[in-house]
Amino acid sequence: MSTRAATHRSSASCPNAIKDATLQLLYLAEGAANIIYSVSVISPKSLQDHSHCCIMRLRKDLAFTKPARQVMTDFEEKIIPLFGDEYRALLMEQVLYKLKSEIVQDSNKELRGMDEVDLSSLSAEDVIALGKRVRHQQRRHVYLPSYETEQYGILMQNLQGPGIDWLFEFKPKWLVQSPSAPKDARNCRTCALNASRRKDGKHKGRGDSGFCPFDLLVRDGENNVLRRALENIWPLENGIEEFVRAFRDKVQPALRHLQQLEKEHGAVGLDDFRSPDGKDFGVAMALRDCSVFLALKRRESDKGVVDVVDVKFADLDLKTTEGGKVQKWAAMEQELLDGGWLELLAESCK
Repeated sequence: MSTRAATHRSSASCPNAIKDATLQLLYLAEGAANIIYSVSVISPKSLQDHSHCCIMRLRKDLAFTKPARQVMTDFEEKIIPLFGDEYRALLMEQVLYKLKSEIVQDSNKELRGMDEVDLSSLSAEDVIALGKRVRHQQRRHVYLPSYETEQYGILMQNLQGPGIDWLFEFKPKWLVQSPSAPKDARNCRTCALNASRRKDGKHKGRGDSGFCPFDLLVRDGENNVLRRALENIWPLENGIEEFVRAFRDKVQPALRHLQQLEKEHGAVGLDDFRSPDGKDFGVAMALRDCSVFLALKRRESDKGVVDVVDVKFADLDLKTTEGGKVQKWAAMEQELLDGGWLELLAESCK
């Protein structure tokens, strides 16, 4: 490896730099709608130092996934304007990449091969050895669209590159109360939903992180509240006090902007879902489901201190209202009201 390659650092300019290069994809992870790949540059050689500084997002062949070009149009027209010049750096850079048919064919062949792995026969050591190349049972037998159907992927900066010691994600979810909540509500909307799911034994969502989202935005003088919330996402045994200070300085301003956007796009109550005409649920619900990524680096001068290097928002695809989604949201709000979940104090809202 050249010295240049070894010292290259991923940045927001990287996706645009390699959007015309010939790339090779390495499976990293997947969610319900997309598969994420690490990216190596095959050619030109002048760009090979960019290998693994970006990730590629490819959509799955499902009825509810939008073509990459539509996702990019939505992002540029509906999401970017919400952040303006002051907060634009919070958004992950996204660039369309024109796929080749061989990439799609090879990727689907790899996925089918991963589907044949018998997970029940693997020991914990085997799973660790396979690393990221383990496709969980609930994700199997869903593949990428054919090249004729989808010819684009989306390149993004890889935040977990050289110089980053930890990268972790959390979902702040609803940073404002639901318009449906009664005036005497003791739970925030997120904690109410999480409490109801736990009671019913339902699958925990990624927003169930064991803390109240409102606690992430407490003011000075409430460090104990913020610390208690951050202990649920802090990856180390020590250094939490320094992290609380860094969180106030670098993360809270970002979350306050997200909170303000949720207020501005607040037509998400039961009455709104019952009378949806003229309501832009796509943006409003995307804001309430976005992910926050924190890139952390151990400070060279003090190994016990971790600095927040970067804060990025992702998963801001517009939510579709098709397939009965609006009716589902309405039913969810009604269940929270009927079950008294907004009045019954949840553990994380104490």
